[in-house]
Amino acid sequence: MPNVTHIRPVHLQFKPCEEQMGMCSFPSAHVQLTRQSNLLMSGQPYRIKLILDMPETQVNKDLGMFMVCAQMRGKGGVFISSSCRSSMLRHRSRLHQLIRTTVFAPLLLGGLDEEKQQVQVELFSDFVDDPELPVTDVYVELQSRFAQTYACELHIQAHFTGLRYLMYYWPRTSAVVGISSNLFFVSLIFVLSWYHLQDGLPEFLKSTFGGAEVKLEDEKKLLGKVKLERETKESFPFFEDETLLEEFQRLEQKKS
Repeated sequence: MPNVTHIRPVHLQFKPCEEQMGMCSFPSAHVQLTRQSNLLMSGQPYRIKLILDMPETQVNKDLGMFMVCAQMRGKGGVFISSSCRSSMLRHRSRLHQLIRTTVFAPLLLGGLDEEKQQVQVELFSDFVDDPELPVTDVYVELQSRFAQTYACELHIQAHFTGLRYLMYYWPRTSAVVGISSNLFFVSLIFVLSWYHLQDGLPEFLKSTFGGAEVKLEDEKKLLGKVKLERETKESFPFFEDETLLEEFQRLEQKKS
């Protein structure tokens, strides 16, 4: 089972304006996933998301939709894949915002909650890493000079299917079924092998391991042989005497 989630912080950087407030370039960041070994398992599909903590300011509300782009690169900056997705803040009416602010006023005043939204942008739904050219770096860019964010994180989640899905979401049931099936097949193979070996073992080993069952079988065989011998002795003597008389008669006829 691979690691389910890889989380990396994303530190956005931009070029500030010299004569006015704000940004004069798109905020972007370079995220280094790994340096030496492969971080992602080859053949396992992954979902790559960018989590944005955006305050509910008037600027972000007026911003509307904005683009988020990401590039996956390998060792040495080799380009592997890229993706761009659009996103925006969830709309909340004035009535909704007023009720929410009134209900959560104690938490807001105490600093336990903030007027912000967590925007999730799914950049890749089924990304599969190439074992010959693994991903080592991710380049993220917000294509808007007016987007305001508190923090940003990159989440890489393994998208399980089949047996891995059952093992991850139902671990106890999978463990019980797997161990029971293994014990069943092992015991079945052991029983079949035992009977097969008993047929080919020498007599002294059969007597020691087989015990009374082998002795009973031998006694039955001996009794059967004795019965057959008695039956043959009782039935065949008359038949042999008659044949001898017939042969004597034939010899006498030939002489005469």
